Amino acid sequence: MARADHDRRPPARPGAARRDRRERFRPRRRARDRPGVTCAVLGTGVMGSDIALSLALGGEEVRVWGRRAAGLEESRARARRNAAFLVVEGLERDESALERITWTTERARALEDVVFACEAVSEELALKHELLGSAEEELGAGAVLVSTTSALSPTRLAEPLTRPERFVVTHYAQPAHLVALVEVVPGERTSPETVAEASSLLERTGKRPAVCADMPGFLWSRLQQAVLRELVHLVARGDVTPETCDTVVKYGYASRLPAMGPFEHADLAGLELMGNQAREIWPDLATAQGPDDGPIGELRARGWTGMAAGRGFYDWRVRDPDAFRLERDREIVRRLKITRGGEVVLKGPEA
Repeated sequence: MARADHDRRPPARPGAARRDRRERFRPRRRARDRPGVTCAVLGTGVMGSDIALSLALGGEEVRVWGRRAAGLEESRARARRNAAFLVVEGLERDESALERITWTTERARALEDVVFACEAVSEELALKHELLGSAEEELGAGAVLVSTTSALSPTRLAEPLTRPERFVVTHYAQPAHLVALVEVVPGERTSPETVAEASSLLERTGKRPAVCADMPGFLWSRLQQAVLRELVHLVARGDVTPETCDTVVKYGYASRLPAMGPFEHADLAGLELMGNQAREIWPDLATAQGPDDGPIGELRARGWTGMAAGRGFYDWRVRDPDAFRLERDREIVRRLKITRGGEVVLKGPEA
């Protein structure tokens, strides 16, 4: 009967369907009967700022700590820009998440009564050791202490800690406020309860936690480096250009990855076919054990270390880095909208 009643509803007014789609683009609101827990983010760089916004968007109260007032102001400005971008793109109704973030240079204040503290400073083991050890002393015994790192072992990171069972890596990927996946990587002494608590908080804030083993690069960075090693190898042989590689990845291989992963594709294609392909291709794949032999080493030797230096594989004095980042974020947003029930509009040449 309910289905029949639904079928008899009058046609929607023009524009109503479009408004409905916009509603589905927005994240689910935090239940008002669940107060946000208090989190701390230690670090005011790109990752720390974006993680803080991600937590606030998920309804948590966040304190951001930094050593310098100037760094805090830069972090605040980045959070404001990103929050405004989300509103413009239709993913948020307003910028109210910013009201749940405070910035401070007082670490003890930042860590007072928090249940989740995320270290987000640069990828230097000694620096992380110093900050994690100091933070643990100021945290309550029940708090979960995490580090966002793309490659450093959680077992090694936990070496200076007296409560390593309450420590786990949560590897956010850039841009952290847009990318859903977060790798959760326990160390040798991390407790199952800590993994569960960290994963639960990530899920509450709209993330998709994936528990990975403590191995170099975890899973995300290993995949990224495996692809990069192979493509650099082909560029060095003169078989392809960086432009061709990026085109094939972005508009070919990556375009179907949201629909099926590598193992699903292998089963779909059939392991006989995949095995035959592997026999032809695997012997020719790159086996380099270091990045310095080949194009990456040559570029580094010339000081062309990437976008920040003005040149890398591309000449970023010609290409606009800010425009590139903006288009990257817009493309991620487009895909987020699709996963939240939106539609793809293919524009023809006259659109």
